[in-house]
Amino acid sequence: MNRPILVTGISGFIGGHVWAALADWGNVWGTHGSADRQPLNPDRQRRVDLAQPESLVDLIQELRPGCILHLAAVSNIAVCRKHSLLAWRVNNVAVRMLAKAAERIRARVILASTDQVFDGSKGSYREGDKPNPINIYGETKKAAERSLFATVSDAVVVRINRVYGKPKYGGSSFSEWVLKRVEVGAPVPLYVDRFRSFIDIVSLTKALVELIDHPFRGLLHLGGANRVSRLTFGMKLLQHLGRDTSSVIGLKSALNDPEGAVPLDTSFDLTLARQVLKTRLPGIEEGIALAYNS
Repeated sequence: MNRPILVTGISGFIGGHVWAALADWGNVWGTHGSADRQPLNPDRQRRVDLAQPESLVDLIQELRPGCILHLAAVSNIAVCRKHSLLAWRVNNVAVRMLAKAAERIRARVILASTDQVFDGSKGSYREGDKPNPINIYGETKKAAERSLFATVSDAVVVRINRVYGKPKYGGSSFSEWVLKRVEVGAPVPLYVDRFRSFIDIVSLTKALVELIDHPFRGLLHLGGANRVSRLTFGMKLLQHLGRDTSSVIGLKSALNDPEGAVPLDTSFDLTLARQVLKTRLPGIEEGIALAYNS
C-alpha cells in the first residue's frame, strides 16, 4: 500500500489494537473521539467527532488514503436505544459521507459491522443470510453496510462477533467486564441462552490487517471457531486464568433482559473466512491464551 492508511476509532478497543499493529507501517493515520491522543505516533492522529462527519470527509480529502479501516461506531446496544438519533448519525450518516469521499479518490474501505444485524433465531449465520436486526444498533449497521456497498467499488464489510481480550489504549471487552467483577467480589450474571462465536482480539486484529492489501471484496464474517453461551465463555475464561468462579450466576434472557432487544444466537459460519484469509480463527481456549498471554 503506497498511499496512506487511515484508521478510525483508535481510542476504542478494536481500533487501538489495529493502530498498534500498524505502528511500524509508516504512513498510517488515525482518528479518535477522545480528547487525549494515543501514545503511538501522536503526530499522525486527529480528533474527529463522527456526529459531525464533515471533519472526517475533510481529512480523507487531505490525506487521500489508499485504504480506510472504519472501526469507529456507537456500539453499545443500550446507548443506541437511548440515543437513537446519535446512533443513526454516527453509524450510518457518517458512513454514507465517508463512502462518497472514499470513492472519489478510489480508496479501499473496510467497514467493521456486527453480528447484531441478525435476529438470532437460528445461529451459524453465513454471509448470504438475510439481515433482520431487532435493535437500533443492528439497524444502523445494516443501513451502513448498504450505504457502503451502494457507493464504494472496493469495499469490505467485516461482521465481527463478540470480541474479548485486554484493551490496548481504550475501550473495554466482555472478558474484561467479567474479570473486573470477579476482582471486586461482585456477582457475575451470565446468560445461558445467548450464543456467540467469541473471537480474541489478537486474531481479529491480524485478520483486519491482512485485509488491507487483500483482493477480497464483499461481506465477511469474523468470529471464533466455537459457538458457546456467555456462561460457558465466562467459565472457560475464569478457569483458564485460575480465577474464582463462585460468583458466576446463570441467567435466562426470557426472565432477565435489562439490555432490551438482544438476539439469542448470532453465532457465525466461518467457511468463507477460512477460505479467504491466512489468519487462523481459533476456538476459545486457544483464543483466551492468545488474548491473555497465558
